Order: sequence, then structure tokens, then C-alpha cells
Amino acid sequence: MKNIKLLLPFIFIIAACSSNDQYHVEGKIENAKDKMLYFEKLGLSQSYPLDSVKLSKKGEFSFKGDRLNQPTFFLLRLKDAGVITLLVDSTERIEVTANTNNFATGYKIRNSIGSGYIKMLNESLNNMKVSVQKSINKYSSMDKNDTKGRQLVLDSINSEIQSYKDFIGDFVMSNPRSFASYYALFQRWDDNTMVMNIMDKKDQIYFSTLATSLNLLYPESERVKHLYNYVLKAKLELRNNENWKQLLNSSKTNSFPDIAQPGINGDTVRLSSLKNKIIILSFWASWDKASAGVNRQLKSLYEKYHKRGLEIYQVSLDRSKVLWENAVKTQELPWINVSDLRYTESLPAKMYNVRSIPANFIINRKGAIIGKDLFGQRLDEKMKELFR
Repeated sequence: MKNIKLLLPFIFIIAACSSNDQYHVEGKIENAKDKMLYFEKLGLSQSYPLDSVKLSKKGEFSFKGDRLNQPTFFLLRLKDAGVITLLVDSTERIEVTANTNNFATGYKIRNSIGSGYIKMLNESLNNMKVSVQKSINKYSSMDKNDTKGRQLVLDSINSEIQSYKDFIGDFVMSNPRSFASYYALFQRWDDNTMVMNIMDKKDQIYFSTLATSLNLLYPESERVKHLYNYVLKAKLELRNNENWKQLLNSSKTNSFPDIAQPGINGDTVRLSSLKNKIIILSFWASWDKASAGVNRQLKSLYEKYHKRGLEIYQVSLDRSKVLWENAVKTQELPWINVSDLRYTESLPAKMYNVRSIPANFIINRKGAIIGKDLFGQRLDEKMKELFR
């Protein structure tokens, strides 16, 4: 009996050590009786199921795993109620309390700084999206003749978007060692569009800073390797585009430089795919008043000559997909519209040395550029000449 008593302290020590070598995610979800709660690890491109539990009336749950060598993203997925994203570090014991009615937005976190940051970032993005959408709805409902009022709304939207990007930049610079900053940089407007644009030189500074910092701490992390390579690839692309621009400016060929950019639905559309067509290559932006006037003329020409072989390939210099997509819909533009959402850093605009918008290039059926910046009567006459 004495020997057993001597062993008991060692048993407790072993149990304590075992507990310290694990992370825990536990808590309680109200109004979730008989619902399935899934615990998943979030990878670069998909999530991986780890565990699940059918919740009782009390709604209590507990998940655990081996000690983490690096901060890791996990998901709590409640059937028919949404997802909570967690950022778990080492042996954290995280407490989550939530309600089925607002599971993905109204939850509370304890004992995890990283998970708290993720919640804050999601709330900030959602609030900004709601605010921007209200402004877009206001813009859409305004009298189209109220050009000054509509421009003020557009300016307000662009300002709000830029303020949010500045907020993300400040967050990254204040937390250069946190995977929450990685999460912040890869926030998205929708499935196809990120908030931050690595091809924008200002935004690229934040990606580069974080990649350098995290690479020092977690060089073997798959996520850090992805970020580091993402930055290197972007810098290489910018360098190649500068080289291509110099080559274009020194070239004496009449053949047009090809463009391959995503359309509104995300599918890449090549300018070179418009073989044997008369092409108007148009550069514009949703926020530009003059562009809207040009689009009215283009619609008239498109209706008149499209069946005879006219195609319009239009490149937007927007930075917000939301505003770009809304302008295409409200102006009812039926032709090809693409954008890399890089604003003044637009690669096609650089390739064609576009200094101001609206701008256009006329390309004949042989692929030769035969006109530049033709508007109004000059553009009408050029189309008449080509379609005689």
C-alpha cells in the first residue's frame, strides 16, 4: 500500500506532462441539440476532417491534438450554421462559446490571441463589405444625370476601400510574427478577388515584410513557403513585365501585344483569341466619367457592326471588383471586359503605354494596330472605312 501511495504523485506528473503536450479546443454551443459539430484542420487549398461530435442539450464539446510546432488554422463547422476559424498555437487551451443562431459571427473566444485576431479581422471585413454594398446600392438608385452626386459616392467607396487596405497594412506591420497577418493579407472580397493586391507595389511591401519575418521563425512551414514563393513570383512577374514593356517600346512590329486577363466570372480571356476580327481595344474605369460617355458610343458601334465582325476587348483599370462588376451591369456592356484590378499598376495598360483613360487601339483583321485614341466622329469614320 505504501508503494502505491509513492507511485501516485508520479502518475499525476505523467498525466500533467501529457496534458501539456496537447492543445485543446473546447466550449459550449447553445441551441445546438443533436447538431453535428466538425473539427477540421485548414490547409492551403482545403480543410481536413480531424474529429466530430453530436452535441447534446448542454452543447458542450472538446477536441484535442498533439502539441503544435507552429501556429495552425483550424475550423469549427456546425452543420447548417457556418464556420468559426481558429488560430491555435502550441498547447493553447482555447474556450469557444457560441449560439447556433449566430454561430459564425457571434461567438466568443478565450485564451487565444491569434483566434481573437481572426475574429476581429473577419468582423472588420464584413462590416466594410456591408458599408460598401450600401453605397453601391445608393449609387445604382441615383439619377444617372446626377453625375456629380454619383461621382461623390464612387469617391467615398474608393476611399473606404483604401482605408481598409491601410488598416490591413498597419495590422501586418504591427504583427509581423503572427500568422494572423498572413490571414489578413489573404482576405477576399469574393472567391475570385483578394482585398490586398500583391502586384500593387504598396501592398507588396506588406507581403514581403511578413514573408521575411515568418521565414526566419518558421522556415519549414508549408504556409510560410507558400507566402515566400508567392512574393518571389510576383516580383519576377513585375520585372518581366518591365522588360516586355521596354521591348514593346523599341519594337517596330505592327502586331499587337497579347493580353490574357480574367473576366468578371474569373475565366481568363486572351485578346489573341479574337482571330480575324476588327478589334477595339478599350481602356476605361468604372469611376471615370469620360469612360461612361465613350461606352455609350461603343454600344452603338457594337450593335451596328458586331454581326459583321467587330469585337470590343475592354480593360478596366479598377481596383475594386465590386465597383467594376456593378458598372458593367448598370451600363449594360455586352462585350468582353477584363481586369487585373491593379488600378494604375494595370499590366495591360503598361504594355500599351496607356497614360490616361479613356484610351483605345484599333486592330485590323491581320492583327495590325491601325489607330489609337479615336473617339467620337473619328471613331465612327474609322469603323465605316473598315466595314465598307
